[in-house]
Amino acid sequence: MRIDSAVPKSSFLSMEKDMNLIVNKMFSNERLKRLLHYTSRDALNRPNITQEQSLDLIKNNIKIVPKMYVDGSVLNYILINFKNFTPSENPEFRDNIIEFDIICHFDQWQLEDFALRPYKIAAEIDSMFNNKRLTGIGTLQFVGATQTVLTDEFAGVCLLYEATHGEEDKKFMPNPKDEERFLQDYKELANK
Repeated sequence: MRIDSAVPKSSFLSMEKDMNLIVNKMFSNERLKRLLHYTSRDALNRPNITQEQSLDLIKNNIKIVPKMYVDGSVLNYILINFKNFTPSENPEFRDNIIEFDIICHFDQWQLEDFALRPYKIAAEIDSMFNNKRLTGIGTLQFVGATQTVLTDEFAGVCLLYEATHGEEDKKFMPNPKDEERFLQDYKELANK
């Protein structure tokens, strides 16, 4: 059996592609954007937000780096984390957990009737990602959820999904020039 050392195999390469897919799906969900942007109890009955307001969500509300800055004007957050990379039963593949931390100020929890904002956001995320495909083989599988209390002002829900990644993750980076450069750098490293 010949192993091609010039072609990288790493499930870590899928993270940026998965993050791109996740954020794009979130941007296409008008209900989710209203729940994050509007702080009123009638957030779901408010008008869709503008393109500019949507772009502000990635700066303020949707966090792709696992660090949250509490801003007095931003009260609802989603933190996206990739963690627990482990070998799967097939040595060619790796499993990992994609974690969505939904954090809301306690004053923002109550929506109309008995609806709670973190759980409404959780329902939107679950409907977008459970049993759906990203870059890995198979589909994302919901593995659990738990309530999270950060401070005496912020708490929410943590959703966990299992993803399985393999060799296909090295292909088709969002920017083809990045893929070409990565493969070129990898080949040079392998030849040293």
